[in-house]
Amino acid sequence: MLINSDILTEFSNLIAENKSNSFEGELKTGVDLGTANIVVSVVDANNNPIAGATYPSTVVKDGIVVDFVGAINIVKNLKAKVEEIIGRELLTAATAIPPGIISGNVKCISNVVEAAGFEVINVVDEPTAAARVIDIKDGAVVDVGGGTTGISILKDGQVIFTADEAVV
Repeated sequence: MLINSDILTEFSNLIAENKSNSFEGELKTGVDLGTANIVVSVVDANNNPIAGATYPSTVVKDGIVVDFVGAINIVKNLKAKVEEIIGRELLTAATAIPPGIISGNVKCISNVVEAAGFEVINVVDEPTAAARVIDIKDGAVVDVGGGTTGISILKDGQVIFTADEAVV
């Protein structure tokens, strides 16, 4: 069962059409360095989709950055594209990581996002990030990516378990 699939459909349409929704006030930016795609997404203070951009990934394999400079360049280009669409500079971002990766790989992902021009304000595992976007308070989220599959269990809005399928 998909919950709030309208949000995902709206993001998909905004990306496909290189458009943005109208907005006022604070914006939140997320960067996902995925094995299949790299994504920069922007939501408003109420988590409504504003804009986004995506690019096929060849620089990440199974959740690990294998081309640091290439990853930086892709994120820089996506950042510039979204900034042009919304007419505002994006200064901060959160980024998502596969659950259970080692701390050195977490730092590498953060370094890519920072080198692309963002201040990294939060790092969260991918299924937990997905749960926040689609507002799941109780239940499970399985994030099936191009190279990893993350699982988070939530109770009363709190993550009580998270893992990658390779670790479960």
